[in-house]
Amino acid sequence: PSLLLLDEHSIHLDFTAIQWVERYLQSYDRAFIVVSHDRNFLDQVTTKTVEVAQQQLHGYAGNYTFYEKEKAVRMELQQSAYANQQQKIKQTEQFIARFRSKATKAKQVQSRIKALERMDKVEQVADTSAKLQFNFQLQQQPGKVVASLTHISKAFGTLAILKNTSACVERGDKIALIGANGRGKSTLLKLISGHEGLDAGTSSLGHHVNMAFFAQHQLEALHLDHDILEELRLASQQRTETDLRSVAGMFLFSQDDVFKKIRVLSGGEKSRVSLSNVLLSAANFLLLVDPTYHLDMRSIDVLAQTLQQYQGTCVLVSHDRHFVSQVATKIWYLEDHQIKEYPGTYEEYTYWQQQVASA
Repeated sequence: PSLLLLDEHSIHLDFTAIQWVERYLQSYDRAFIVVSHDRNFLDQVTTKTVEVAQQQLHGYAGNYTFYEKEKAVRMELQQSAYANQQQKIKQTEQFIARFRSKATKAKQVQSRIKALERMDKVEQVADTSAKLQFNFQLQQQPGKVVASLTHISKAFGTLAILKNTSACVERGDKIALIGANGRGKSTLLKLISGHEGLDAGTSSLGHHVNMAFFAQHQLEALHLDHDILEELRLASQQRTETDLRSVAGMFLFSQDDVFKKIRVLSGGEKSRVSLSNVLLSAANFLLLVDPTYHLDMRSIDVLAQTLQQYQGTCVLVSHDRHFVSQVATKIWYLEDHQIKEYPGTYEEYTYWQQQVASA
């Protein structure tokens, strides 16, 4: 086609498939428009960026990274213009108030009134940056070993997922579980959490481990008749309303939004409520399956900042490379039905993979 329209095409794709699409579009000699929350993808394939903000389209002549830098410059200039205009308006209004009743100044006063009416108002810059204003404190720290998987096996009929493999999650680990779709990433987290049974081997949690599990299917467990504030209060009875509103605000529920009923929320909004519940639970061990699935970039930033500062342990499955690179300090990947570990960040893991492939 001469024009491709791609709307969140990468939601269900694994890293390998996303990279294949990247290569395809990089060599595509015709036009495409893509909607995506995958920053890495946008940086790799786009040459123009259009932001929808305040009911307007704002164009930028570059990829996502270019857009971020250029937008910061634009916002700084706009805020400066706004401040200058406000000063001018204030001075004009003071002149009008001072000389309104003087006949000798009537013409000048009317002129300034008309100038104010004709003035194109510069809008104040809205702060849309992700801000973390809440401290998710743990009730207690677990022992050194948070979870142990010993010689575990799992299959679905004739489809083998794991065969006699072992792994250990230690206190403070932030593990990203990556690999091709169908290899069993989500299944492995369900095995750790106990939501799925083992065929062989043992899975156990360590001392004083308080676990919280997040997956998209858990959105169905939300109470439809509750409003958002009531749902968050269920997750953390000891938190104040100010705390709950702060967390809701982090995930873009501001002011009266917290009184929306769960039943009227979109899938993305329900996902944000469910994530808020997990973070409010004060669990010291988080298992997160596709936590960025319904999130926009600002919400992804908030979640990444939260997990960076989180003092507990987490294992997550995500196909958002930017998110994984921001959070993970250790990589697990499934290969030949085994859990294999790389003791470093996602960037270090990809560099190591490249070195192995070129050797």
